[in-house]
This record gives sequence, structure tokens and C-alpha cells, in this order.
Amino acid sequence: MTLEIRLTTPARLDEALRLPADAIGIGQEGCLAKLPDVATLRAAFDRIRAAGRAGVLVAPIAWPRSADALLERLRQVAADGPLTIAVNDVGTALALARELPSEVELVAGLALTRARPHSGEPDAGPPPPALDTGLLELLRRHRVTAVEIDTETSFDPTDDRWQVRQLVGVTPVGYARSCPTARQHRTGPPGCDTLCDTPYTITAHQRWQLNHGHREPVPANTVRPTLTVWGNAVYRPATTEATASYRILDARWHTPDQLTATVHALSGDVTVPAGR
Repeated sequence: MTLEIRLTTPARLDEALRLPADAIGIGQEGCLAKLPDVATLRAAFDRIRAAGRAGVLVAPIAWPRSADALLERLRQVAADGPLTIAVNDVGTALALARELPSEVELVAGLALTRARPHSGEPDAGPPPPALDTGLLELLRRHRVTAVEIDTETSFDPTDDRWQVRQLVGVTPVGYARSCPTARQHRTGPPGCDTLCDTPYTITAHQRWQLNHGHREPVPANTVRPTLTVWGNAVYRPATTEATASYRILDARWHTPDQLTATVHALSGDVTVPAGR
């Protein structure tokens, strides 16, 4: 099994490097303002490579106003050596595929790959999410060979067209263009970049659609779930265990002691309860 510890910034990099993980990721899917600057990222990935670990740079979703700035930051960091970039929008994926060296691997990130069939029936339960195979076929022609998913997204384990990387313990529900955390604190970039390190909970009155960009009423007779907000990303506990051989552990959900225990458990292939 391959284990990646995912950090939003290098603040906990020393801690992560002391643990027996194969890869260390830095970044998050939702917000360019939270992504560290070029110098900070380059120094962090130099340390990760020097420690013999694989580095994963998580590129946030590029809204129109931030697309060029994001691409320039990714180009500079990717120039230093072997790196994996998890892309979370199609434009970033296609732009990077045309210009980056072959030693840079592109992965379809968590904000890009999940699809759920739409049901207009008010009493219909939510159909299970699945990989957006049409989109992935397009991306595969542009160097994307791996896909990040949560444990509730179904995939065919015999389909070897993509390497599957699973997020352990939590499930992304949605990413907001207008950040609810910044709005709650009545601020915005760059002053809000530390606020998303403190999560808070909300109760869902509507079902968020990751790829559709809209919300639906929660079906009748459905328990309204409690969701956790980090910045502009919304999560809920996972209800199923990871099955893929590559697993991603988001450090935000763990204290240092919890992270150490969980990494050692996963490294020994010991089952970690869903929702940890």
C-alpha cells in the first residue's frame, strides 16, 4: 500500500517527514489564496524529495480570475524536479499537459472526478456517486493517468486505465465559489488564509452537487447530515472503508498524536474506522 499524508501548507511538514509515509502532498482543492507562495512551495518540495518521498502539489480550482496566476505558480514549482500535480479543473489540466516535462505526473483531483446522476424525484434517495468516465477519457489523452476519489465513489478495481487514489475517513461534499468561512468573518484574501485552519459545522438543508454547481433539497425522510466546513470546502464523515492501494490521509482532521497513530495503523494495513 502507498500512503500519502496531505497538508494544506508546509506548517506540519516536519511532523509529516518523521512519519512512515510514502508521499507528502501540499495544497487543497478550494482556494488559491490558501496555496503557499512559490518560494515556500519550492523549499518544501526540495525537502520532501531529499527525504526520499514523493511530492504531490494540490492545485486549487482555477476560477477565471485566478487561472493565469495559478498556472504561473505551478510552472515554477514543477521546474525543480519530479513532482505530481493534482489538478482540480479541466483548464489547468490541459494547460499543464502541453508544457510540463514528462517527470511531472498529472492526477485528476478530488474536485474534478466525482459525478452523481441527477434525480428530480423529491423522495428519491441519492444515487451512489461514480467516476466521471467521459471526462477521464478526455483527460487520459492529456497525460492524466491517476484519479483521486473518496471512498464512497464507486470504481471498477479491474479497470487499469487509471491508478485510483482514495481519501481516507472523510468525504468532500462541495466547494463554494464564495467562501463561507471568509464571509462568516467578514474578510477576504489575503487576510483570510489562516481562518480556514479552524473548522466549524453546519447542518445540511440541501444536497450539494460537486460537479453540477447547484444544490437540491434533501430527499424526504432523510436525516439532515452535519457537515464540517474548512475554508470553502465542505465535508462529512466517510461511511465506507478505503479499498485502493494508494490512500490519502488529510492531516487537518488529526492532532499530532492521532496522525502518528493513524499513519502507523495504515502503514501496517490495520483497518481505520470510517469517519476518523
